[in-house]
Amino acid sequence: MNKQLIKYGIWAGAAALALLGIIYLYRISTRNAVEAMAQNKKMINILIAGSNAYRDNKHRFFAILSVNPDNSRIGITFLPPNLKIFFDSGRKRSARIDEIDIDSFNKISQSLSRDLKMHVPFYIELYAQDVRRTVDLIEGVDLFILDQWKDQAGAPIGVSYMDGGKIIDYINSVDGNSIFKKYDRIQDILLTLHSSRKEYKRFYNKGFAAEAVKNVRTNLLDQEILSLLKYFFEDAGMISTLVPGGLDEKGDYVIDDISYKLYENEFLKAMVLEEKSDQSIKVKILNGTSVPGLAKKMRNILMREGLTVVEFGTSPYPFFDHTIIINQRGDTGYAMRVAEILGVDRVHHIIDSSQLNSALIIIGKDYVK
Repeated sequence: MNKQLIKYGIWAGAAALALLGIIYLYRISTRNAVEAMAQNKKMINILIAGSNAYRDNKHRFFAILSVNPDNSRIGITFLPPNLKIFFDSGRKRSARIDEIDIDSFNKISQSLSRDLKMHVPFYIELYAQDVRRTVDLIEGVDLFILDQWKDQAGAPIGVSYMDGGKIIDYINSVDGNSIFKKYDRIQDILLTLHSSRKEYKRFYNKGFAAEAVKNVRTNLLDQEILSLLKYFFEDAGMISTLVPGGLDEKGDYVIDDISYKLYENEFLKAMVLEEKSDQSIKVKILNGTSVPGLAKKMRNILMREGLTVVEFGTSPYPFFDHTIIINQRGDTGYAMRVAEILGVDRVHHIIDSSQLNSALIIIGKDYVK
């Protein structure tokens, strides 16, 4: 009798464990924390950590990808690799973010929450081969080249097709191996992809999302990544910034209260507010034709609209058939406002964080007519 009860007890226990396992797997397979946050109108933040090669789960590239589900706006906050991460609220124990194993993501998340008042519950770990593979899966990117890729001998001015390998070369071939110039190049690629998002809509499906991240380490599920991709195809703009901060006595990058206020005013508010002041748009104009006076004529038009023209003159580049606008800021809104005023539909992205200009205009032969 006792043996029979024990036998039934074992079977009942096994059945209960199996049922719990099925329930757990079901909940995991149907979980979508991204959609839950969107329904509650909470900002969705993901830490991106990346490297060219594996080095003990430690990285050199860091950014926070933010999505405001209320207006579908996408924001990117780049973090310097020497950013100091504090392990306690008293700010006594710390380490640089590039010295921390990504397995300690919770420590990074808690420090960012204290410094930026931002909850970052998700992470994605990327290597160069992951980026190369994803770019090849979407069949390449058409980037506009002016003179920013000096290391690529003979690179023609204009739109150039780049596969995954060339994209990696484009990011890495910067003067002095500067991480900040690499951040500019990454923005070129992301903003170009966003501008051409209609061409990539055919890749918006669960099968592609699963294939793209099958070798990527992340705490996001396939369905959550698909939910994030939805915002990429919205016409809500994209903005990016380097997190404000300063160097301490050890040369580590520190975010203090003043830095946070700058971040709040320049980035967080822009993630919510729709309008921009035309007075904050700074433009450089180059006449890319043989007809004199066109740059001055365009300057007068833009100044009447309230924009600031910081420089105008003759273009050093070959003549262009069509007028183009080059977005030089990590915010598509500025360049698109210039395009709206001038009626120009050719907008490209070459970000240069060392410049004060919001946009560079090169006048083409079409402006003569």
